[in-house]
Amino acid sequence: MDIASIFKKKGENGPAMEEIRMERAEELHSENLVIDGHQGTLLDVIKGVRKFGEESSMGHSDLPRLRQAGVDCVILSAFPHERLYPIRGVRQALDYIDAFLGLASAPGVRHVFHTSDIEDAQEADEAGIMLSLGDGAMLEGSLETLRMYHKLGVRMLTLTWNDRNLLGDGAAFSASRGGLTPFGIRVVEEAAKLGMVVDVSHLSEAGFWDVLDVAQAPFVASHVNCHVLLPHPRNLTDAQLKAIGEAGGLVGISFNHEYITGTDEQATISQVADHIIHAMEVAGEDNVGLGTDFDSFGEPGPEPVTHIGKLPLLTFELLKRGISGQQIAGILGRNWMRVLRAVIG
Repeated sequence: MDIASIFKKKGENGPAMEEIRMERAEELHSENLVIDGHQGTLLDVIKGVRKFGEESSMGHSDLPRLRQAGVDCVILSAFPHERLYPIRGVRQALDYIDAFLGLASAPGVRHVFHTSDIEDAQEADEAGIMLSLGDGAMLEGSLETLRMYHKLGVRMLTLTWNDRNLLGDGAAFSASRGGLTPFGIRVVEEAAKLGMVVDVSHLSEAGFWDVLDVAQAPFVASHVNCHVLLPHPRNLTDAQLKAIGEAGGLVGISFNHEYITGTDEQATISQVADHIIHAMEVAGEDNVGLGTDFDSFGEPGPEPVTHIGKLPLLTFELLKRGISGQQIAGILGRNWMRVLRAVIG
């Protein structure tokens, strides 16, 4: 019998049972692949705010804290931080790629091109890092640029940020009912040929349904939450969650307070668990993972998981809710691995 079922059956919540749950949570992190599908840590790196390889009191994530939580792979997003136009997307992307390649050559870090690199990182007790472009504006309207990014190691593309670009409308433009442009459709098709994951986070709802119509491979919403729990423009409706599940994709649940509380008020890990469980119920337990969004917001993470090193406390919460070890293994990384294996190989 799964240990979570034992907890549920006995209904025990005393100190001894709490200790057993915490031990089990730590075991699940050491026994299973752990993948965080979205972090914004690269921005601090390129700005020289702190060093990825050194534990810091700043931000949410760095190499020592990733290893503390048993994270085997983190997908680092290259977010176009200069939003003046022209956006100089290629220049910003190359700045990020240069910084990323510097990280990938450091001791204890492995550049993820394929899922075998994640498995190798786990075996070697390293942290795999995979590069995602956080806005299709970085393509500057060129499929050739997309192909070059892939050659440089980019393995995921978020089609839009909240605004409008040459690929389509973002979440802030949903009232326009605008979806993907013809160029955006070509990008989705080309990404499938290259083996690059398409990320619909930040995309308008019309754009989401366009991706569903044209996608030739599983796609993800790497860092989102559930609209029914908080009606925020960045959160997905139940219809969207169900569609991702039916398409074999993945929903990465974000820890960003804005998408959980609707304000800068600090969320709790119990609220994060609410979103995970609801997404499991609607999208399916094999279609939900983590996309913490750490280092994309300034406040500490949801109490008590104030940074990535405390991630096992989420697993503790899920065990307390009666989520089984098998289900948690899927949430921690197995579900991400399935999608990545199908797309990047």
